[in-house]
Amino acid sequence: MRTHDIHVQGLYKLTQRRQIRSSSSEASSGKANEGAGDSEVSSGSAVSTLDESAIVASTGGQQLRPNKSKLGQRNFVDYIRCTTIAGRGGNGCVSFFRDSFVPRGPPNGGDGGNGGDIWFVVDENETSLNCVKRQLKAAAGVNGKGKSMHGSKGTDLVVKVPRGTIVREIMPTQPPCNEDQENARLQDSVHTQESKRFLDALSHRAKTRVQSPDTSDLFVHYPRWEERNELENLPMPAEYLAAKWEQDHPEPLSADLVSHGERTLIAKGGFGGFGNPRFISSSERQPHYALRGLMGQRRELELELKTIADVGLVGMPNAGKSTFLGAVSNAHPKIASYPFTTLNPYIGTVEFRDTFQITVADIPGLIPGAHRNVGLGHSFLRHVERSRVLAYIVDISRESPWNDLEALQTELNLYSPGLTDRPSLVIANKADRGNRARENFEKWQAMTSVPLVPISAKFNKNILKATYTIRQILGK
Repeated sequence: MRTHDIHVQGLYKLTQRRQIRSSSSEASSGKANEGAGDSEVSSGSAVSTLDESAIVASTGGQQLRPNKSKLGQRNFVDYIRCTTIAGRGGNGCVSFFRDSFVPRGPPNGGDGGNGGDIWFVVDENETSLNCVKRQLKAAAGVNGKGKSMHGSKGTDLVVKVPRGTIVREIMPTQPPCNEDQENARLQDSVHTQESKRFLDALSHRAKTRVQSPDTSDLFVHYPRWEERNELENLPMPAEYLAAKWEQDHPEPLSADLVSHGERTLIAKGGFGGFGNPRFISSSERQPHYALRGLMGQRRELELELKTIADVGLVGMPNAGKSTFLGAVSNAHPKIASYPFTTLNPYIGTVEFRDTFQITVADIPGLIPGAHRNVGLGHSFLRHVERSRVLAYIVDISRESPWNDLEALQTELNLYSPGLTDRPSLVIANKADRGNRARENFEKWQAMTSVPLVPISAKFNKNILKATYTIRQILGK
C-alpha cells in the first residue's frame, strides 16, 4: 500500500512539472509564432489532463489533492493547564560477588539512579504557551546492576516558556466516594458461594497487608527470599527517609518567570534506591534485599502568560493600534478595516538614535463589558497589568472621542482597581480626517491635563513626537 501511494505522488509531481513547462514555453513564445505557442499549450494541457485521469483511476476514483501544510501558523495561547510527572528513581540491585573459588562472595549490588527533573526556562524568543504540552514527563533513572555498577540519572526535561509566565499549582479534583453505596453494590453482586469465598480471601490478604509495616513495599528481594527477609526493625538510610518525606509532603509551587534564562525546578525526580551493600552490618553480612526507587513528583499546574512590555496600547476596536505599532516599531501585526483584527498581543521594539529601546505591546480591542469577559475580555485585560505606561489610542475623528477614553478607563478599573493610576497618555489617531478631527482635538486639549498627541499612523505623521513623549514619561 505504501509503494502504491509513492507511485501516485510521483505521477502528481510529474503532472505539475509538465504544467510548469507548458506555461514557461507559452511565456517565451513571441507574437510572431502565436499559433505555434497555442498548439504547444494545448498539447501540454492534453498531456496533463491525461495524467490527471490516470491518477484518478489509480486512486480508485478519488482525486489527489496537494498537501497544504500549515507550518508556522501556530495559535496564540496565554492560558493552559498541564500535568508534570518527574522521572522515577531506579531500583537498587541485590547481587553478590561470585568467582571460581569464591562461592559466597560479598554483596556488590549497585545503587539506582535518580529520576529526571522537570525545569522551566525563560526564553525571550518564545511568545506563546503553545510550546508547553498538556503532559510533561521526564525520564526514569536506570536500575543498579551487579559488580557495584550504579545506574545513571534520568535525563532532565527542560521546557522553554515565554517571559511573563505565571506558574500556579492546583489540586486535582476527585469525585466524592460514598462507601455505603459501594458496599451495598458489592453485597448485591455476590450471589454464589465461590464469589463469597473469593471476597473472604481478598479481605484476609488486605488485613495481613495492613498489619505489615509500611516499608515492606519499598524493598527489592533476592529470588525466593521475600518471606525469609526480616525487615520489621531494619534501620532505613537517613537520605532515603528524607527523600520519602519530601515526596509525601511537597510544598505548593508558585512562580513568576520574568527574566531571560531564569530556571525554575517544577518537579523533582524520584530518589534512587540503594543496593544491598548499603545494609551490611555486624548482624547481617549477606543482605538479600535492596531499596526501590521512589516515584517522581507529580504536579497539576496552571500556566498564565501576562505580556511584559514598557508600553501597552489600549483602545477600542479599529482605533489604529496595530497601524501605530507597525509605524513605530519592527513589528508587523495584521492591519485591516474591520474590528477585532488583532486577536492576540503583538510586541514591537522602538529603537532611538542613541540606542535606547522601548517595548510596545499591541493589545486586542476593548469593548464595554470586557471586565465581565465580554468580547475578548480577560484574554486582553491580563496583558495590560504588567505595562509600565498605558497609551490610549483614540479615534479623534469620531463624535465625542473623550467618551471612548472614559469607557476604556472604566473597564480597566472594574477589572483591576488602581490600574488607571499608572502613567498614561492619549494618542489621538486619524487626526488627518477633516475639520471634525481638528475641532475635537482643540476642544479636548482644553478640557484635559493628560498628555494628548495628535498623529496619523497611516501616513506616519507626528510619529516621532508620540514616541519621544512616551520616552519622557518612562524616564520620570
